[in-house]
Amino acid sequence: MPVNIGPVVRRLRERWRLTQQELVEYTGLDRSASYISSIETGKTSPTLQELDALARVFRTTAVEMIEEASGTGGGSPPRERDSEAARVATLLESLSASGRTLALELLDLLAERDRRLASSEKGKERAAE
Repeated sequence: MPVNIGPVVRRLRERWRLTQQELVEYTGLDRSASYISSIETGKTSPTLQELDALARVFRTTAVEMIEEASGTGGGSPPRERDSEAARVATLLESLSASGRTLALELLDLLAERDRRLASSEKGKERAAE
């Protein structure tokens, strides 16, 4: 069963407030803005590689875009945590090896900071009792 991904591309592009030309530039595809228009109107379909490039710009996955276009996905929106995990995974995949290392180190620092804050909050609560 063919899936028209066009309306999903258009909705995401408009949500991100991008022009068709900006979308082409951000994806790095060797295509024109009229190609994006053809996708959005259902006149053509992107290749899987192109769909993946589009998904990265929109900070989602090609699978999620296809599920939305086909109306599958269980009928309910994905849990926020799952969506955030997919977003992080997509962003990490788009980085170079050194960028991934830096991003993971930053996440480690943020997690450690949050653990310390939570620990100090518990200490304050105990002292107040």
